[in-house]
Formats: sequence, C-alpha cells, structure tokens
Amino acid sequence: MSEWISTVIALSALGLSAVTAYTQHRNRKKEILAARVTAYFHRTSEFAKIKLPDGTLRQAGYHLVIWNHGPAPAENVELEVKDREGVGVTLADCPDDEFPLERIDASGRYPVPWLPTADAHRGARRFTVVLRWQDGNGRQERVLPIRRGETNS
Repeated sequence: MSEWISTVIALSALGLSAVTAYTQHRNRKKEILAARVTAYFHRTSEFAKIKLPDGTLRQAGYHLVIWNHGPAPAENVELEVKDREGVGVTLADCPDDEFPLERIDASGRYPVPWLPTADAHRGARRFTVVLRWQDGNGRQERVLPIRRGETNS
C-alpha cells in the first residue's frame, strides 16, 4: 500500500512540475510577443514652431508622445484623446489619416504636437488618452489619465 501511495505522490509531483513548466513557457512567450504602449506629455524646452497643413504657424509647448516600451512592435496603433467630460479632443497637427499608425517598433516613440483645435481644450490640463494596438498577443487597449503642466501660451 505504501508503494502505491509513493507512486501517486511521485506522479502528482511530476504532473505539477509539467503544468508549472508549461505555464512559465506560455507566460514567457506572451511577454516576448507583447508591446507595451503608453503615452505621456513631453514639455519642450522652447515652444516648438509647427506649420499646420493650411500654412498657419503655431507654437506647441508640449508634445503628446506615444511610446512602445515593450519587446515587440505595436501595429495599427490608434490614438483617441478625450477631455474630462469624455468629449473628443482634436489636435491641429494631426490629420484624419495620421492614425492608425502602421507600426511603432520596440523602444519607438511617436510625438504629436499638443495643439487642440477647440479653445476650451487649450487651457485644460486633464485628459484621457485611449490607445489601441495589435501585438503578438492580439488586440490591446490601454486607457490613461494624463495631466498637462502650465504653459504661457
């Protein structure tokens, strides 16, 4: 009887080891295939002069930077910016066909000048950024609250 119990214990330990090894392998594979996309405001040391498509020259004190700090590329990257009430924010130097971005490689950054078209959004400081992308693990989405500092514009 004790030989039978020893065999059951040994087989249980072997099964548990196999499950653990498979889970670790799967998690490592998911990590390698993951893009970690985030966004943040970058304050320019001087106001950047931005020439808009209509020829108007504007100054941007901030850039909204999309950053992939994961090991895999992010593809079909979409950006949506909303104000505190959930209303979409349109950026002047961001034409309708700019997004989705085809690809942001690992460690890649994509700056977008922070030039809201609506006057109500120019003085606002808190926003929500919604990022969507495709990586080796499928379709991903991240919702980020962000806050802009003070500028003298």
